[in-house]
Amino acid sequence: MTWRHLIGATALLMSSSSASAAEVAIEDFFGEWRGVDLSVDHGAQAPKLSPSDLDITITDEDGGFRIRALALHREPDGTLVARPMDATFAPTEAPGVFAFAPGTGSLLSSLFADPAVGNPLEGDTLLWARLQDATLHVYSLAIDAGGGYALQHSTGRLSEDGMATRYERRSENDQVVTVEGRLERAGD
Repeated sequence: MTWRHLIGATALLMSSSSASAAEVAIEDFFGEWRGVDLSVDHGAQAPKLSPSDLDITITDEDGGFRIRALALHREPDGTLVARPMDATFAPTEAPGVFAFAPGTGSLLSSLFADPAVGNPLEGDTLLWARLQDATLHVYSLAIDAGGGYALQHSTGRLSEDGMATRYERRSENDQVVTVEGRLERAGD
């Protein structure tokens, strides 16, 4: 399966505080966020998305975090579609680095091996996150049955008016889909 790819929604969300980059902690991302602006770049291959497709919820999970959002899935005919996803990340020994935490009961947990031992050549997806400065990054690497790859990089960056997001999906032959948007904390 190749739907192990996070969409711009996984381009995680930052609170609308004016904290400096050094003061941003994973807790600053927690909450429900709603997409308000969206742009998609990659012509006919890009999925049909609306700002609400960027909606995301990030919650506390034993010192790490849990994300509920949408993921991109490549259909057998090559089209990309958005599907619900749920993933948990646990802190590692490296400050600001989080590993995908299988076994938490999430949908992704039932599909992927432990990222410490998962092998993309055996169909496992490597999934990890890091908090650097005022940006939360989520990465995903998968290898398809034909040996091709898909690498996703989602970011969420704190801004005065909510959160700026960027999702980039790269696959073989330099096929790139980019989703950018802006999110606001729900209720604001």
